[in-house]
Amino acid sequence: MNLIKGNLSIAVVGSPSSGKSYLLYDLIHAFHVLGYMPQVLPLNYPYSSFGTFFYDIFNANTGGMRGTVDYACRPDNHYGALLARRSKRALRVNFLNIPGEAFRDLDAVESFFVLKDRIEIIPKGTFWMATYCTPSDHELKLILPQDFDFNDYLEEKLDSKSKFLNYMKWEHIKSMLTDGDYHEKGKRKAVSGKKLLLHLDQYLTDSVLLTLKEVWNQLTGLHESKEYYEENVLNHFYPLTYCQNATDLIICDNIEAKDNAAALIEKVGYYLDKLTGHSPNVYLAFRSADMLLEGKIDHYKKKAMVDEGMSMRNGIYSDFVAELMLSIPEEGDDYQLAPRIEHIRDVAGVIGNTSFRKLLKQSLIKNRKSADIARDNSKPLLPHVFFTATPVDSNFDVYQNDPSDVTRFFLDDGKTITSFVEEVSHDMSRHFCFGSLQLLIDILMHNNQLPSSIKKHHTEILNYFYSNN
Repeated sequence: MNLIKGNLSIAVVGSPSSGKSYLLYDLIHAFHVLGYMPQVLPLNYPYSSFGTFFYDIFNANTGGMRGTVDYACRPDNHYGALLARRSKRALRVNFLNIPGEAFRDLDAVESFFVLKDRIEIIPKGTFWMATYCTPSDHELKLILPQDFDFNDYLEEKLDSKSKFLNYMKWEHIKSMLTDGDYHEKGKRKAVSGKKLLLHLDQYLTDSVLLTLKEVWNQLTGLHESKEYYEENVLNHFYPLTYCQNATDLIICDNIEAKDNAAALIEKVGYYLDKLTGHSPNVYLAFRSADMLLEGKIDHYKKKAMVDEGMSMRNGIYSDFVAELMLSIPEEGDDYQLAPRIEHIRDVAGVIGNTSFRKLLKQSLIKNRKSADIARDNSKPLLPHVFFTATPVDSNFDVYQNDPSDVTRFFLDDGKTITSFVEEVSHDMSRHFCFGSLQLLIDILMHNNQLPSSIKKHHTEILNYFYSNN
């Protein structure tokens, strides 16, 4: 993946029910709020579109959002777009939803880096790229061993559910190529190990993993057996490689969840500490901030009625965060806390006292003044920490969880019942993007992609979280 100006590659990591899918949903709407409009994608675009994301994540039978299981990750599990904002210059964006299980086993993460290092030094001649095309010129790029021939294999079909959860064998790939009427195009090209890893998101992941197994004897210096890697490492090889190449990495946590993100943060921190060269910008996004709005909704609704646009959205979010910061005491205080505030304080404490704090400094803080801000122990939260609440519209109506399906939201005003997803689907600007908009601004700022017209709407407290004052 080419880390050039104008490209955003965003890895969203979290445990089950941490809000990864809804955060991606929010970020897509936040681009719209900032004035970015999707452009027509080329036929050979390697990822799925934002429209496909909406189709994939919503359950047509219930209207709720599907959760993310530990799946077999491939390029078509990315969701991307070509976005333009008033000018002709486009911004290329892609997201990848990564289950926290990829970081669960630190020994496996360590073994991943050993394998990655061995692959990077392999010269051309071991890996070969083959391009397969449909009659409509849709391309599929495979990595194959030298002199590989699909004629040596029989076709074997794999149902869609099994394919989603498991990587394919050569027999399955052959059947997929036949069903799609793919034919090999042009000559195969030798690919070095370094190029393979840098452009891993362009190749069918299944073919990469199968080829690695075929050439395993050429991967010298591995600390564990091939069987160990097959069982513990290869299933997460793709997302772990993507996180290294990504421009930005967001860790999700749900303040309503029984298990907080503290353990995941430490494990992601271990992974990031092992990186050499490029390292992604790091952020933390707390989900379900709407649960902390009790008693404040009418006040914020009045503000929404007298103002509009970026100033209103940033102003309300800033007021919320300022009040929240005052409610988070120091860790030594022993008086009774509300469970949600205690959850936030516990996670914030992990961020402040582990390598994650160092990672925030290394990846996002660009100058000494900002570094001094991040060392300010009087702040209960570090910069680049955000609180997101999906079910809020631009009038600051807060939608409730449907008792029959907690993954969807509705508003009952006594006259009509309105579905949040249906409402914002008709007009994307109806989504308040509470917290997710501010997170997106932070991402754009640290990739030098934030339009100057947006900066004038920053508040003092947002400048702290952006580390930009």
